[in-house]
Amino acid sequence: MRSVKRMYQRLLDGSSNDEEELDILHPSTNQTIQRKRPDGSGQQTYTVEEAVEHMGFGKFQISLTFLLGTFTFSDACEMMLLAVLSPVVRCEWQLSPYQVASITTVVFAGMLIGSSVWGTSTDRYGRKVILFLVAVWISYYGYLTAFSPNYYWLILLRFLVGFGIGGAPQGFTALSEFLPSKQRAKLLGSTQVFWALGTCFEVFMAFLVIPTIGWRYLVGFSAIPLTISLLAFRYLPESVRYCMAAGQQDVAVETLKRIAKENNTTLPPGELVKSVELPRGKFVDLFTKEYARTTLHLWFLWFAAAFSYYGLVLVSSEVLEFDSVCGAMEEWSKNSKEDGICFCQLLSKSDYVTIILTTLGELVAIPMNVLLVDAIGRIKLLVLYFFLFAMFICFLLICSNRIFLTFTVFGIRAFSSGIFNIVYIYTVEVYPTTVRAVGLGTGSSMARVGAMITPFVAQVLLVYSVNYAVFVYAGVSVIGLLLAATLPIETRGRPIKEH
Repeated sequence: MRSVKRMYQRLLDGSSNDEEELDILHPSTNQTIQRKRPDGSGQQTYTVEEAVEHMGFGKFQISLTFLLGTFTFSDACEMMLLAVLSPVVRCEWQLSPYQVASITTVVFAGMLIGSSVWGTSTDRYGRKVILFLVAVWISYYGYLTAFSPNYYWLILLRFLVGFGIGGAPQGFTALSEFLPSKQRAKLLGSTQVFWALGTCFEVFMAFLVIPTIGWRYLVGFSAIPLTISLLAFRYLPESVRYCMAAGQQDVAVETLKRIAKENNTTLPPGELVKSVELPRGKFVDLFTKEYARTTLHLWFLWFAAAFSYYGLVLVSSEVLEFDSVCGAMEEWSKNSKEDGICFCQLLSKSDYVTIILTTLGELVAIPMNVLLVDAIGRIKLLVLYFFLFAMFICFLLICSNRIFLTFTVFGIRAFSSGIFNIVYIYTVEVYPTTVRAVGLGTGSSMARVGAMITPFVAQVLLVYSVNYAVFVYAGVSVIGLLLAATLPIETRGRPIKEH
């Protein structure tokens, strides 16, 4: 559940000291605040936030969730594609472990660069047009990847796909702007279902397509869901906040009227006015006396979350490809060195079934988060997830049957997904509104660094020694456990600060 309960408390001011004031009830705090009139006319006014709260949750938000959920679904397809594609291209082009790992690394390098470019562009040109360009970009270069004539073209095109995926989170942000505070946490958390369904869909497609018509068709099919979503883009509204900032008040009002109509409700009385923006935080604000220790801990936790999650997505296909838990991978590597050839082994149909079953572990993490995040708190839940992840990853050292291996990887996927979700929730809750974006941005950057490094453990070190690779992941998890346990602030039941 990648969400938190947010509280709005806007300080509203006017242009002169003698302006008339209006007492209003704040929707999330139930406290009365005073808004000064923009002039002395006495006319009622309301902000975007107040309009969203007043109109509540309904058909509009549900439709928007499914439309923007396609970005999460497609993002998951592209990420899972890396795991099922690696064994095939390794065999077809006789790639070394370093070359295979680089296919994944360049995607995250593209995401790291693309996220800042797309993020800046949305502030300048609006969310709708940028999301449309992101969808076109990912689809276009996704289709081109299917025609890659060699490894180097594949690397370039996957980097460009990653650059586009860097803009996909803007859909998550756009959705949050239309959700009332009461339902925001639950609905944003439920979008994790789209990710889990996307990963399962990709593996199922690989099961059907790769053994029959080949990996190139799978790459092309993976770009179809986002292409289909382009047909529904005319129903996607522009961000009302952006419209107000850009001076397009008429467009903003029309969008709010559409929400009211679809939700069978009405707009608040009065005139729509621009919300007073809080000052933006700076990087140095993360290192104040109150937050410096938290920031340093969170940076590693973000790194560990991505390092563990994406690494084990890749490990799951690697251990199945070579049945490495019983030493087969090391034997393949040794024989390849002696014979001077590249080793490869395609996934079998039973391997694909196992990957689908283990991927369902991510669906288990969603209700676990919902039940435990408030029951035991964020810090204790993080400690629990890191402990269980370390324990289950060590189970890979046991030479066992397929049932035990499936159970092990299922648990690993569930707990690594849970770590990612709780780290996100904690980060949003612990920082005040003015520096929350900076905190999330730096944390996300650390996550991408972890994702860029992990392929060289999951697809290079693992080949030479399963024990060493397992110890690396377990070691990172133990460090994460200790840092999580010593976080100075527990955010359960703690009001979110504005400044």
